[in-house]
Amino acid sequence: MSDDGLRELLVRWQAGWATARDYRSGVDGEVVTVDIGLPDRMTETIVLSTDPELYELVAERVAEPGHWLTAPTADRARTEVAAAGAGFTPVPPEWLMSRPLDDHPRHEPPDGYETWLSGREPMIVAEVVTTGGPDARTLAAKGHLALSGEGADAVADRIFTVPEHRRRGLGSVVMGALTTAARERGARHGLLVASQDGRRLYERLGWRVEAQMATARWTGNGAPAAPAGAVA
Repeated sequence: MSDDGLRELLVRWQAGWATARDYRSGVDGEVVTVDIGLPDRMTETIVLSTDPELYELVAERVAEPGHWLTAPTADRARTEVAAAGAGFTPVPPEWLMSRPLDDHPRHEPPDGYETWLSGREPMIVAEVVTTGGPDARTLAAKGHLALSGEGADAVADRIFTVPEHRRRGLGSVVMGALTTAARERGARHGLLVASQDGRRLYERLGWRVEAQMATARWTGNGAPAAPAGAVA
């Protein structure tokens, strides 16, 4: 993918991601600044290029407590060295992924589960809950999706399955419900950033990796990334 094409996808993804989490964001040249407001994650800067020299400059500029830094990378090792040099500690890698929605698979929940849809535009929320017995309506899996780009983009976020309900295909059920609802509302293209575990799920559903993403949080001293976490 060209640099311009990647930049466009990143701008579109972050617009939906910020909507999904009720963050404020603004594009300024080759970076996006996202106001998150959490004590340990006040601000996140997203670099819109794989240029390692630009990444190094931005890392030095935003190195301060509460700051996170994200960028697409073609050389993760070099990116992590640059992050550590500015006092950032890398977190496990993620991947920017995309998919047309016209033929996204939809899966019915297995026996013992049902799907609930809720949310007010531009948000769609899908939940898979248990049915029957004393544990009826217990949450088993959930996901969020924001419509952005005048409704043409569907940005999935916070897709997860409760540990005791994993390996039953519920992540696929959630994604199918979200993308079907988004398509019915006019969305044509899906975007998301996936963790390592999430990437495996989305690839099975036909999503394509567009770029590896490197994220780091400012700690004052660089350190290796922690082990990979749950589905993003």
